[in-house]
Amino acid sequence: MYFPIGWPKVLKNVGADNQIIKQIVSNRDKILFASLSDDCLTVWFCKPTVPIVYHKRSVESLQRLGINVGVEWKPDSSMICISTSEGHLILYNVEAASEQTAYQQYDPPTASLRRDSAELFVKEIIPSLHITLLKEILIWDGQITRMCCISGTEILVCTTRAHLLRYRWDGTQNRDYCLDLGRIPFSINQQVSKAEPILEDNTHVNDIEYSPLVCGFGITLNDGRAAYLTAPNLKFDPNAVQGIWAPGIDDATCARVNHKFRLIAIGRKNSQVDVFTIDEVTGGLELSHTMVLSSKDFPGDPGPVKCMRWTADGRAVAVSWERGGVSVWSTFGALLMCSLAWDHGLNQDLGKHNPLVISSLEWATEGYQLWMVKVEGDASSNLIQLDFVKSPLSVNPCMSTQRHLYLQADDKLYVNLEDNLTKKTKISIIDSSAESYQENGVDQPNLEFENSTKYREFVDDNECRKQWSVLPLPATYIATNWPLRYSAIDEAGMNVCVAGRTGLAHYSGASRRWKLFGNEAQEKDFVVTGGMLWWRDYIVIGCYSIFDGHDEIRFYPRESKLDNRFAKIVRVQSQVFVLDILDDQLVVFGADALVTIYELNCVDNVGNVEMRCVQAVDVSALSHPACVVSAALCRLQDSPRAARTSTVVLYTQRHPDSLVINASGRLMMVQREEYDVDEDNNPAYSCLPATVLASCVESVWSCGNSSPSQTQLSRALWLWCGSLGARVWLPLLPRDASRHPDTSRHTFMAKRIMLPFHLNIYPLTILFDDAILLGAENDTTLYASDSSSMFSLPFCVVNKTSQVYLHQILRQLLRRNLGYHAWEIARSCSQLPYFPHSLELLLHEVLEEEATSKEPIPDAQLPSIIEFVHEFPVYLQTVVQCARKTEIALWAYLFSAAGKPKELFQECLQKKMLDTAASYLIILQNLESSTVSRQLATQLLDTALQEERWDLARDLVRFLRAIDPNDVDSPRNSVNVQAKYGQIVQSQTVSPNAEDLSVILGNMQSCVLSAQLAGGRGRSFSTTVSPSEPAPPPPPAPAPQPPARATAAVKRKKSVPARSERDSYSGTAEEFFIDMMIQRHARHLLSTARLHSLGKMACALDLHLVAWLAGERERAARIDSAVMCVKRLHEDFQWPYPVVKVSEPCMQRKGSTVTSSYTPSAESDSLCGDSGYMSLPLRAALPMTAGAPMSPRPVSSLGESSVAEGGAVAWDGGGAGEERRYAALMERLHHHQAERGSHTAHVQLRYFLQLMNEASCVEWALVLAVVLRDALAVLRTTNAARAQDVSLPAVKRLRAALQDICAWTDAECLGYRPFMLAISNQIPFLTSIINTRERRMSMVNPRVRTSSTSSLNLDSKPTTPTEKFPPPQKVQEVTKQVRKDSPKTVQETVSTAVVSPTRAPPPVRDDVSSGCILM
Repeated sequence: MYFPIGWPKVLKNVGADNQIIKQIVSNRDKILFASLSDDCLTVWFCKPTVPIVYHKRSVESLQRLGINVGVEWKPDSSMICISTSEGHLILYNVEAASEQTAYQQYDPPTASLRRDSAELFVKEIIPSLHITLLKEILIWDGQITRMCCISGTEILVCTTRAHLLRYRWDGTQNRDYCLDLGRIPFSINQQVSKAEPILEDNTHVNDIEYSPLVCGFGITLNDGRAAYLTAPNLKFDPNAVQGIWAPGIDDATCARVNHKFRLIAIGRKNSQVDVFTIDEVTGGLELSHTMVLSSKDFPGDPGPVKCMRWTADGRAVAVSWERGGVSVWSTFGALLMCSLAWDHGLNQDLGKHNPLVISSLEWATEGYQLWMVKVEGDASSNLIQLDFVKSPLSVNPCMSTQRHLYLQADDKLYVNLEDNLTKKTKISIIDSSAESYQENGVDQPNLEFENSTKYREFVDDNECRKQWSVLPLPATYIATNWPLRYSAIDEAGMNVCVAGRTGLAHYSGASRRWKLFGNEAQEKDFVVTGGMLWWRDYIVIGCYSIFDGHDEIRFYPRESKLDNRFAKIVRVQSQVFVLDILDDQLVVFGADALVTIYELNCVDNVGNVEMRCVQAVDVSALSHPACVVSAALCRLQDSPRAARTSTVVLYTQRHPDSLVINASGRLMMVQREEYDVDEDNNPAYSCLPATVLASCVESVWSCGNSSPSQTQLSRALWLWCGSLGARVWLPLLPRDASRHPDTSRHTFMAKRIMLPFHLNIYPLTILFDDAILLGAENDTTLYASDSSSMFSLPFCVVNKTSQVYLHQILRQLLRRNLGYHAWEIARSCSQLPYFPHSLELLLHEVLEEEATSKEPIPDAQLPSIIEFVHEFPVYLQTVVQCARKTEIALWAYLFSAAGKPKELFQECLQKKMLDTAASYLIILQNLESSTVSRQLATQLLDTALQEERWDLARDLVRFLRAIDPNDVDSPRNSVNVQAKYGQIVQSQTVSPNAEDLSVILGNMQSCVLSAQLAGGRGRSFSTTVSPSEPAPPPPPAPAPQPPARATAAVKRKKSVPARSERDSYSGTAEEFFIDMMIQRHARHLLSTARLHSLGKMACALDLHLVAWLAGERERAARIDSAVMCVKRLHEDFQWPYPVVKVSEPCMQRKGSTVTSSYTPSAESDSLCGDSGYMSLPLRAALPMTAGAPMSPRPVSSLGESSVAEGGAVAWDGGGAGEERRYAALMERLHHHQAERGSHTAHVQLRYFLQLMNEASCVEWALVLAVVLRDALAVLRTTNAARAQDVSLPAVKRLRAALQDICAWTDAECLGYRPFMLAISNQIPFLTSIINTRERRMSMVNPRVRTSSTSSLNLDSKPTTPTEKFPPPQKVQEVTKQVRKDSPKTVQETVSTAVVSPTRAPPPVRDDVSSGCILM
């Protein structure tokens, strides 16, 4: 509960720098410290750390009395006693020299150096002390070994002649009560009738400490034995004193007593500390626990224990060793800090030389500082001071019901309001177990991306929540009330109240402001003595009123001013020790050993609170009041069952809350029961005899929430027992509570079970419903390795830690054959994100323990654990994750109980749990031959392609290609899994086509794509052909030459050879099969119009789309239903359909006119697409004048204003006014962007349009151009249909697709109608291409029979006008002109090339050759 923080402070020695400080001792209040050297005595003040008195003995005194040996304070700090080496006692009076402070602060005359902040003014009154010699006493009994103050009037002096002499503080000896070890009977306990005194010579006490709460002394002898001296009363009559040996101790070095927990700690030469407790039955010493360093903490031997000191509250003990090092342990042996584990740098070997050798220790007030004497060689020593923070549970145990973790320092709070695994992060994914929870046989297409996003959110959120929020106390309060003693936080974590030496203050998290007493006299009027807590909007404190001289319970409302006028003050009979609350029941434990339970009722919001005493329980028979650590009400029994009568709910049974008391580490439960009602119809309660639940208990946690939906974990009682681990008193709920209405008190104990288990952290807060323990740990950082530097010691920090405890409880229940209760608890926690991880820990711990056991296990637990995990849907993931984190040698034992890995792999495939199946594939690779691994990997690859798990498919392809064909028949005993199939592989280079795909369709598309758009247009392939001569037929299988990219994207190394490289050698049959499988799935995606998935697949699997699409031109790339393809593109790319604005007129296709003028809206496409070509804005093709026809005339192949001749779409009319209006339209379109989908989807569609153009897949190019509403892209596509590599059936399908889309837009999607009207003139253009090809084929086919006809054909070919194709539409020239011209020229060129003046539509003509109606 105590953790060091910051740098150890080195104090400058007063006097000579090379003096050796022998001892540091504090007074009872831990405010004044006396440091003793051979000839000097220095008194220090704690805060600020300054020396007050320096006294140096004369040379004559040193020669006559000897050098200083030990020092002791009188309890009231009015005297100091020093023992000398020659057997003398020197008594000094310590008096205040004046009422003024010892240190005065003055501002310098320079104005800029004057103090202007409250923190710079030291308001603490530092007493000005004066030391005067009172008396010198000669002890005629040998040398003095140790002194011990036993009361306010006497001091005990131990000598080398085995005497314990009692001296009064006035210098006289109390001879009647002096003790002689030779006359004290010693035995192993108080029941043994035979007891013998110490008869050995030269046996004396070398260390002793007194405690009235243990009614005796803890002593160590010079021969290594240790004992406990006790008597029937505190007078210690020599005839009644008895000695009790500490069993098994023969090398004791020092002894210290814990008053509150009644423990005696014995330091030994073997560096251990044995802690004994007093057996109340026999009166003997019983070993409670041992504080020993593990090899993990320090592998060497730190030497004998040099010094030990308990904190004032008994919650921690500091231990130092002779060879160096200091440690802090909790009450029952949990290691909190050890300097041997600090980072001292690489040059320090702690086994040979330890830079921190401590000879004396002392805790400061409230345990916030540890004063140490650091030995610097053989000739000097220094005082160092190490600051500490502690848990509020050490002084205010009622904070155990809060979920918030915070620590308190002497003047600040370290707050962590939110835990790192709850609320926002509950949806997050922990480790790789997240995927397991979301698979479960459900098809989730984007699982990897969702998981990675959530995991990043969890990591970011977790890093933020691991930090402490430092809340400094206001300087105006803490300057006069240092140190902080009590603190409390409310349930919401928004309000904090603190109490120092006097008064209190509270902080509001909402307003971020402190609220102090307006009247400082009221602040100084009371002292908080019994803790503080929040109840609703009230601060409840147990205090002592200095002004009135009695004890009180006060209620201060949060919203009102801090003033006694608004406070509810209730006087109590005795000093308040402990406060606790449960709902509206306040528990008050006082110095009279009474536990009083009050019922609180809030009357109004101005401090008027009613307190009704419900019950008072006398616990004086259980323990001394000063030994009571905590007293609280806990709701341990079942919640009340309600009987419903019509609409009224009557609670027929109400179980009173049980009283749980921790006295000196013994946890006792006092059950309460209702036996009568008083005159006001209030229930009266009685108590049953107390039941001891556990011993060695440091802290207790219970859930303060009383919701009816409590789980078994939230009803549990948690205990922390230090080195003995944690214990949980778990309720065992019956399967059907209605069948067992027995509420007898005798069956209550049988409904709970105590489960012990070990923890790796020191718990400070328990999150019951989340199955998490929160704690803190010490860590260090070294800033300077120079031993002469003041920063040579490491800097201490406190880190927040957490641990999941669910698997511990489940294992304990399954070990006790309580599988049903384990299943109930696991089911209630199954929604936690780390539940699969808990099951994995459960399986892993049992597997490691049983599989590595050298002895046969009679009752193995692994089969029952496997059976239990099988009840949950994460069974398959749990087994494989456990196997992958375990040695291969243990797999046989695991799968003997879990099942064969091959069967589990097939089960994963059936349930579509592909990631889990991939993990099993790694297992099978090490257990089966390569042939089996290849077969299963191929099967998984096929399933992954079907489920569109592209990342997994890429890894599987790499895995399959990495298998050596010469090693397919040899089984593998062990293999480097990471080299063949791992989650993290080194990035490698692919060809430019695949790189473009990864840029646009991969995970890093956004950052690289933005660079492409800013740096250049990327690809610039030309898809047009020369208009004068037909293009020659392409080569059989040309490999596309990738261009050099202007802006290089992220380059990757190739993990597998590119296709062009693989063609250079003959691949194996397995590689051919893999390629065929990939191409088969690619054909399936293309034939079902799933371009988005095809792009993802090509990106992941290095599929060269241009070459592959060229080969699939007449197969999978043909389109039978263009409308279906358009709809699928809108769906897959989440591309919105165009909508018709309300302001737009209803446009008809046949001869209709527009009666109102057109106003361009914000819907317009980008002028320049990603492919680098100019895109035609939709509205630019529409006329502006009222009454203009909306259907443009068809473009004739021999027309006078065709696109091929004029470079623009033919329109009727013309004039300067029309051109100005069109230019204005284009200028407005520059300021309006299209109503389209996301930027990523737009770039992806553009990219596919470019690919289809390069591969001459004109049908898909048309569909993509229509979806993009790019008129110029449509013109390029229809021009591309003239090429020789585009077959006649493909041109016919292209025309049919355009006609189908036109019909569909008329019937269903009116938003496309304006665009389709603009491009409908391409239908007759395609018809002319079809007619030309058909006529040519009809002329060529009859003449191929003879050579004469061939020659006639060749001769007549130049003279046949019908053999010529229609003139191509010159898009390339327009594009180049747009790129080179200025922005102004761009607008004019586009308007000239695309939008011509309109004219009246021609009459509808029927094309007899094609059977189509041209519009």
